[in-house]
Amino acid sequence: MSKKKIYKDKNVDNVYICLIDEVDTSVKLLKKGMSELQSINGANDFYHVPILLLSSGYERLIKCLLCLVSMDDNGRIEKAPFEKGRKGHNLDYLIERLLAVCKQKNYSSKFPAAKKDIDMLNNDKYLRNIISILSEFAQGGRYYNLDIVLEGNSKYKEPKAVWEKLELNIFQSKGDFSKKISEESLDDIHKETNHKLIVLLEKFARALARLFTLGDFGGFAKQVSPLVYDYLMLRDEELGTRNYRNNKERRK
Repeated sequence: MSKKKIYKDKNVDNVYICLIDEVDTSVKLLKKGMSELQSINGANDFYHVPILLLSSGYERLIKCLLCLVSMDDNGRIEKAPFEKGRKGHNLDYLIERLLAVCKQKNYSSKFPAAKKDIDMLNNDKYLRNIISILSEFAQGGRYYNLDIVLEGNSKYKEPKAVWEKLELNIFQSKGDFSKKISEESLDDIHKETNHKLIVLLEKFARALARLFTLGDFGGFAKQVSPLVYDYLMLRDEELGTRNYRNNKERRK
């Protein structure tokens, strides 16, 4: 469903229109970020773009969900449902805010899929690592190089280095590391690792998308749920099969 269809279905004011646009923007940023991640290979190690797009996409989508809850509970947003400033870019903080809402609404007990999603958001070590990397990047890690240039040091870690460490940890977890290094090309290693990362990122996006329809976040959340349809309806067997570079699904 297009944004125009949502506008037509409801006589919305400017606040609702902006929220619709923000949800739409969030999903587009996530798709573009996954596309850029799938483009990483032996000749392209420009991680800055996918990390930038993914950190912004997830941050915006979580904030939209928190706004929807506030609007449903209070009829309007009386107070920002999350901190602003640097803390507002902290995905770890935003996830904890969202999980607290889910706990309050007893979300995990309502559907098997809901329990699975909450368990993943709380306990998947690779996903939590991804969230922390994106969180640090959004709060200031994106300026790591300029911090070094201007101040001689940075309180953040170098984004490319921490992402490559994540990739290494994932690759090492899938069998005999030394044997795989000797047998596979650098492009194959990136392809294999990026596939695992895309699966995790899609599960994360799907968990957030399901809250629009299953999370008791209000009628308007359900109305805008078509904007997150591509992740909302993503089946387990489809995870990691989509080629975001040409916006088509690819079966393995």
